[in-house]
Amino acid sequence: MGLETLTASDANTFDILVIGAGPAGLTAAIYGAKANLKVGFIEYDVPGGKIVNLPNITNYPGYKAVNGADLALNMYTQATESGAIYIFGKVTGITKRQNYHVAFLENGVNYFAKSIILATGTTEIKLNVPGESEYTNKGVSYCVLCDGMLTKNKNSVIFGNSDIAILDAIYLAGISRKVYLVTKEAKINADQISVQMLKKYPNIEIINDAICSEIKGDKQQVTSVDINLNGAIKSLSVSYVFVVVGSHSDSSLLAHVSQAVDKDGIVITDENRQTKVEGIFAAGDLIKSKYHQISTAVGDGALAAISAIKYIKQEWTSKNTNANI
Repeated sequence: MGLETLTASDANTFDILVIGAGPAGLTAAIYGAKANLKVGFIEYDVPGGKIVNLPNITNYPGYKAVNGADLALNMYTQATESGAIYIFGKVTGITKRQNYHVAFLENGVNYFAKSIILATGTTEIKLNVPGESEYTNKGVSYCVLCDGMLTKNKNSVIFGNSDIAILDAIYLAGISRKVYLVTKEAKINADQISVQMLKKYPNIEIINDAICSEIKGDKQQVTSVDINLNGAIKSLSVSYVFVVVGSHSDSSLLAHVSQAVDKDGIVITDENRQTKVEGIFAAGDLIKSKYHQISTAVGDGALAAISAIKYIKQEWTSKNTNANI
């Protein structure tokens, strides 16, 4: 579709358009709607993002324990009851036309917005070994801070060789009976201060130059993992497997504004969650951050929305008093 064929109407024009409906996106939608702005949020999957698949969340403020699907539904309901409009669809691109950002959907529909908040999240890189998908949420996890408390007095293994993986191993050492840190490289490549700290824990065993070949269990819970160590198969008796090998973000939406994305595809923002593109903000796992948690995503979403509200009411309005599309 060429830009000359794009037409806007009250139905497809918004003050704020949120792309993604995980905790960050839903929080942004709530804040924007509460500010009496016209807000739409677009999601092609189940609203709630990754938390929908978490059976038991115990570190989210206000809840001793909550099912992820229930928490996601509460957030979605609050967003829609606040006045935000849910739009089902997959955004395939974003461009700029005069005063507005335009979001293109896979179904051919397009939406106009004074401001866009990107909250599309990330997808964890998986090991792609037998048993991984079968035992996800049954001992296989991609978030140590989320599920580490479940390893109390049990054995666990972390696959990874980053600063985050090292810090995760140190964190688990205070909870798990035994922690294995397995790297496919011949040595640990993380920050050396963290490495020296890691080696002080007697219940952490480092296994270099090895890869996971299979995750095994009793249908209900992980019981062991097989690793390929220099061609030999070794079995580790563990109840929890943490995959910390990285993630990739869907930042392809910003392909036309490459200055907003770093070499790893992570969206760059300032402290107000403003990207390097005027009127486009980002929140949640999509942005560069040391930690990705539900609570940090919620904080990002709130901050991005507050910044977008300020932008619309001050900068956008002052530049476009008599704006027409």
